[in-house]
Amino acid sequence: MKPTGIEAIVCEDIAARQQLGINKYGTTVADNNLSLREWLEHQYEELLDAAVYCRRAIAEIDKQSATAPEEEDRE
Repeated sequence: MKPTGIEAIVCEDIAARQQLGINKYGTTVADNNLSLREWLEHQYEELLDAAVYCRRAIAEIDKQSATAPEEEDRE
C-alpha cells in the first residue's frame, strides 16, 4: 500500500532530506559512521532548534491574538 495524505507528504519530505544529505555529505545516514554519541549530539542540536522554532511560532500566534480585534458580544 502506498502512503496517502499527510503520510505521503512526510515520505516525500524524508526522501528530499535524504537527497539533500547525500548532496551535502556524500553519504546516507545509514552509511555514515558517526559514533552513537555523535548521533545523539546531532539529535540534541536538532531538538534545540525545534524548540526555538516552536517558541517563535507561539510568540507569533500570541502577537497576532493580541492585535486581533475582539469579537462583539452576540447576546
